[in-house]
Amino acid sequence: MRLKGEVLKQVRRKRGLSQTALAEGICTQATISLMEKQNRIPKMNILTSLCARLDIPVDRIIENDDVSMTVFFDQISLMLVNHDFEGARKKLNRVKVKKLQNDFDKQHYYYYLLGMLQVASDQVDDAIFNFELILTQFSTTSANIYLAMTTIGMALAYEKRGDTEKALQFVGRAIHLIDDKQLNGGKRQWIILYHEISGLYYRLGQYRRAISMAGRGIKICREEQTLFLLGGLYMTRGQAQAKLDQGDVAQESLTVALSIYKIMEDDTAQEKLSQELSQLVE
Repeated sequence: MRLKGEVLKQVRRKRGLSQTALAEGICTQATISLMEKQNRIPKMNILTSLCARLDIPVDRIIENDDVSMTVFFDQISLMLVNHDFEGARKKLNRVKVKKLQNDFDKQHYYYYLLGMLQVASDQVDDAIFNFELILTQFSTTSANIYLAMTTIGMALAYEKRGDTEKALQFVGRAIHLIDDKQLNGGKRQWIILYHEISGLYYRLGQYRRAISMAGRGIKICREEQTLFLLGGLYMTRGQAQAKLDQGDVAQESLTVALSIYKIMEDDTAQEKLSQELSQLVE
């Protein structure tokens, strides 16, 4: 595995960051200097945090990355977002746990990914156990977005258990982490996070909060000019607006969502949205 220090330097400068600014809260400026000048590979949690701040995949600056499972786990994360639980489970079963080389990969495997699959399979107690492990073991040593995502995982588990009060408590903790800590994460991860939070708030009857969180996700999608989960965010916002009897804006949000799903050729979502829009008109 070889670090491409010159590529790192080019990306950093393109983002308008000094070595000190890139390193802030993650590592020392000297670490960045060694990476750029001597292709020195840091600890994996530092590497992934730096790439998250630069909003690039790890393999952009790593050649022959046969140690980090970052790309592999990102693929599983997308499967989970798309509710392809069986595909995610099969892919996760290919992981040889004993060969995971660093805490970041273990964090992905044992807690967030495995836990989310357990939530989807109604193995709520096992999921809560795994989520609690990451929140206790990594909360003081890691400041990446997976702390917030795992906290939302806890909320989803308690929602499945029917404990609305605890579910809302954990959503609140996730919002606290987001607003009060400088969590490192890529844009796509932030979109996933706000998509999960807004949907959870909607199902728990917190419609104004659902609208607010969906708005955060929509803003990122617009800034990044991506359709990734944009339809779902507009759908949640429109559904919540409808619950608050905001008919005109709800119709506007749902119409945008329908247009996006037409582009994405998602027939199931189109049918659902068409029905909801018809009910609004009535």
